[in-house]
Amino acid sequence: MPSAILLVVTSLVVMVLLLAGVTWFEQRMLSPKSIILYTARSRSATPEHVEAVIQAEAERLLAAEELAHPTT
Repeated sequence: MPSAILLVVTSLVVMVLLLAGVTWFEQRMLSPKSIILYTARSRSATPEHVEAVIQAEAERLLAAEELAHPTT
């Protein structure tokens, strides 16, 4: 019986750590800011490519904001 309780607690701890890791990864690596900075710092990226990425991210963010807060 104690081993079953320990298994449940261990499973919950693993799930919490996994969710925390995914959240950290999403906020640090997949955020629009980090994508733009990565593209801008890339040595092989041309200024036109960087501008296109920034424009696409800005349009995507504005569209998401408009969906979240529609004006009537």
